Amino acid sequence: MPDRLRILFAWLTLVGCVLAVLRAEAKPGRGWTNPHALDLAKEASDAKKAGDAPLCVARDKESLALEEHPYVRLHLSSCLAPLGRLKDALANARDALAAAIRDEDPELLRAAQQRVAELLPRLAHLRIHVVRSSERIGLKVTVNGVPVPGRLLEQRITMDPGDFNVEAERDWGGKRYEFKKKGTLAEGEEGSIDIVLVQADACIEECLRSATNDEERRSCIETCFGKPPDAKPAVRIGLDMSGYTDSTNVHVLTPGLNGAVSNPVAGWSIGGSYILDVVTAASPDIVSMASNRFRESRHAGTLSGGYRLGPIDTNAIGHVSREPDYLSSGGGIALSTDLGEKHYTPRVGYDLSYDKIGIRSSPFANYERNLTTHSIDAGLTIVMSPTTLLVLGSTVQIELGEQSKLYRFVPMFRPEDVPLVSPGEPYETVNAARLPIRPREQLPRDRERIALGARLNHRFSSATLRLEERAYVDTWGILATTTDARCFVDLGEHLRVWPHVRLHAQKGATFYRLAYAVEVDNFVRATSIPVYRTGDRELSPMVQVTAGAGARIALTSEKASTRYAVIVSGDVMYGYYFASLFIRSRTAVYGTIGFEVEM
Repeated sequence: MPDRLRILFAWLTLVGCVLAVLRAEAKPGRGWTNPHALDLAKEASDAKKAGDAPLCVARDKESLALEEHPYVRLHLSSCLAPLGRLKDALANARDALAAAIRDEDPELLRAAQQRVAELLPRLAHLRIHVVRSSERIGLKVTVNGVPVPGRLLEQRITMDPGDFNVEAERDWGGKRYEFKKKGTLAEGEEGSIDIVLVQADACIEECLRSATNDEERRSCIETCFGKPPDAKPAVRIGLDMSGYTDSTNVHVLTPGLNGAVSNPVAGWSIGGSYILDVVTAASPDIVSMASNRFRESRHAGTLSGGYRLGPIDTNAIGHVSREPDYLSSGGGIALSTDLGEKHYTPRVGYDLSYDKIGIRSSPFANYERNLTTHSIDAGLTIVMSPTTLLVLGSTVQIELGEQSKLYRFVPMFRPEDVPLVSPGEPYETVNAARLPIRPREQLPRDRERIALGARLNHRFSSATLRLEERAYVDTWGILATTTDARCFVDLGEHLRVWPHVRLHAQKGATFYRLAYAVEVDNFVRATSIPVYRTGDRELSPMVQVTAGAGARIALTSEKASTRYAVIVSGDVMYGYYFASLFIRSRTAVYGTIGFEVEM
């Protein structure tokens, strides 16, 4: 063959290859291993040319079922777009783009990039906002029948242009609340929906059926249910009586009063509380041997307030407590804000407390010691889903000053007698073995505490589970863990009950001893006394188990303008002390009955 013919043949071959590449999308034919898949892809190409988009989609999907091919993916994208299925079209175009990058196919890369760039600005977006954040618990939302995950609420949801239908429902207090709305989004349009749940009854259904806009829908709520309760300040008043008794002959009666006024719309609140502890006891908690029975009272009060300053919620609190030999006062402030469409709420706070310590039946001027406590709190509340809430927190506490109990005396023993002392020894045995020396308790004058905690709340259809965990460590060497669980169960509109269990375990302070050893001279005088010494078994290794239950009984309907309720609860606590004189274990019973009014 002459050279000119060879050159011409080569050029024609090259041109044919280029044309084949340009027509690859319309006539896929690269790398095929399944002839039937290739035939179906050709039928899809013919259907597209004929303007039959549904048939084009069907044939391309059948081809892909037999053999995955990136050019068919890109062709399927071009058939889906005319049907308004832009989300599916974009997904297939992106799959083709990923294959082009993987296979280093420049022609497919350019075509897929162009398709993606064409589709992106045509997509519509919808943002769903739940007006009352408290209604997110147990809320189920669907768009065109497809469930919307809780994490997507308040976020931009990508949608196909056209008509849409948003529905929401929530079961609460034995009643059903609903929301329904239809709308239309054009290509590239950004829309939003405000969900306001209303009770599903004949009144609201009929009203919403005839409403044509948001203003009319809002008026339906007022027509059927009256003005929303959060339009006016809410008032809450509570009275309660608590009682405590244990196997060490400590008995406490605590009447209390609390109240609050708040207006969430205006962003302010104010509250306060007062309690009176009346204590009677004859217990080895008091001194190193059984004490005479005594009685005293403690008065404690708090006053708190909050105000929203723009995006920041501020809360302040003052507190004071008075006993015959103890006066504590202080206050603090906390700041919080909502981030990420209210999915995250960080919080930080500081509290300062100043305590004056004296001796019972003696003026502070005769004997006074002081204790200053600084507390720094930080926390984060995370809305994980409409039914799940996670609260993380940490506290750093610095205590400076007197922490010893001035009325507590600590028995001392000869070194050779210490191994003979056993946990739970009665005071008669202890007195027979101890030395005459009995110094006052002496604790370190500084203490740094660190606590880390987490609380998880999860709402089921008619119950809420609350789990809490707290880890604790301090510079006295105490390590502790506390686990708490409650499950609130709604048994109809008027009754809520909850079981409660709690487990606490701790390692004792480094200076804590079951029996303290001292050296004495010939006159039985101590030549050395431990610098730090205590008889407080709460600083010893221990475990405590608590179990109980409670109930809230609503005396009126939740719709009533003034609502009344009775709250009762009771717990049994059992503590076991691994290294404690006088007492190995303690059993206690604690109960509360309260009356609550909300207006």
